Amino acid sequence: MTPGTVPASFHLKHGKRYRLRMRNASDDIHPIHLHRHSFELRKISGVQTSGVSKDVVMVGGYQEVEMDFTADNPGLTLFHCHQQLHMDFGFMTLFDYL
Repeated sequence: MTPGTVPASFHLKHGKRYRLRMRNASDDIHPIHLHRHSFELRKISGVQTSGVSKDVVMVGGYQEVEMDFTADNPGLTLFHCHQQLHMDFGFMTLFDYL
C-alpha cells in the first residue's frame, strides 16, 4: 500500500459512454463493482442483454462480460473486485475525470 492518494489509472471525459470488457481467465468468481455509477450489462457469457442496470456484476469462472456506463458523476471512482483478498492483490483501479 502506498501512503497518500494514488493517482487514477484511467481518465474519463464527462458525458462520454464507455464499454468495459472483462474476461475471467480463472475458475474463481469475481463480484465486480463500479462505485458512484450504474452500468448497463450488455453481454454475459456471449449472450447479448439490454436494459439491465447494475453497479455490481458477478463474473463467473472463465466467463466474459461487457458493460456500458456513462461518465456522469465527476470525481475519483473506484472499480474493483469485491473479494477482499483480490483487492489486497491489486484487483482494483481508480477512474477520474478530465
